[in-house]
Amino acid sequence: MTVLRLFLAAVAFLTRLPIPAWAHPDGRTLAAAMVFFPLVGALLGAGQAALILVLRPVLAPDGLALLLIATTVLVTGALHYDGLADTVDALGGGWSPEQRLAIMKDPHIGTFGVLALVVAVLAQFVALRSFQHVESLCRAVIVAPCLARMTIVWLAWQEPYARAEGGKGRFIEALQGQQVLGALLTGGAIVLGVGGWLGSLLLALAAVLVMMAAFRFRRWLGGITGDVLGAVSQTCELLVYGVWVAFRP
Repeated sequence: MTVLRLFLAAVAFLTRLPIPAWAHPDGRTLAAAMVFFPLVGALLGAGQAALILVLRPVLAPDGLALLLIATTVLVTGALHYDGLADTVDALGGGWSPEQRLAIMKDPHIGTFGVLALVVAVLAQFVALRSFQHVESLCRAVIVAPCLARMTIVWLAWQEPYARAEGGKGRFIEALQGQQVLGALLTGGAIVLGVGGWLGSLLLALAAVLVMMAAFRFRRWLGGITGDVLGAVSQTCELLVYGVWVAFRP
């Protein structure tokens, strides 16, 4: 597998951007492509930073925040929002690991999922509109998706897949140590390079988030699923924006 194919496979999985047919991944390829998840996240953020630099002079903070959220949803297909909604639905409506996993497979969104989406979008909107300096906002929108995708790889390596019968997230079982190390080094370098000392704090908080998620979902589900990874990723993004606004708006 070439480096280019693995990179394009990561892009194909994490976004809706058009990718050549030969680069669309199977399970094994996708596991290897996870080494590029933080980089793809950073590139998505760089695109948003470019949008900010162009439109900040002509858009009010509210309008810019809404546009950033909308473009994220369009480019990613709301992949991680979907994982967040399914996970919260399962935790709110299930009393056993089996019930929770069954709820996650239900294609219909429930009350808990709707509430989670509303809270997540509102929190992201409030955070994005609260930035006072363009440079700080640009740095935050690069770090947030990069670190969030890094937590996906980190948690996928740490915890087993919860569904014994298999599922769309089963590819994570083929994840290997060198891919995890590559993702952590790449993501860590980007977060520190763009975020400086605040990047160090965010890496530490991301580590706490991953450890807490690993412990709780081991008890709640017996492991993780693709939806759980999406939920943790979305939580990490919100964490980045909240911390950034608090320390460097």
